[in-house]
Amino acid sequence: MLWSRDVTDMPTTTKVTKGYITHLRSKIKELLDKDGELKDAYYVDQSPFEHLDTFKELAKHNAGRLFEQMEFE
Repeated sequence: MLWSRDVTDMPTTTKVTKGYITHLRSKIKELLDKDGELKDAYYVDQSPFEHLDTFKELAKHNAGRLFEQMEFE
């Protein structure tokens, strides 16, 4: 696992970031396919990434922003 006190490298950072975005996009796509709304996006399951440092501060914001972007793709 990657924790704030650990030193990391770009391949690890890229893997974690890409993994998170890929996961979140799939959850938002499922929500959009079910005609979900922005308010529902804030509660999509992001638990596989809750160990990340800023998860609690950013998870709902990330889901909302991604929903707004994907809504018109």
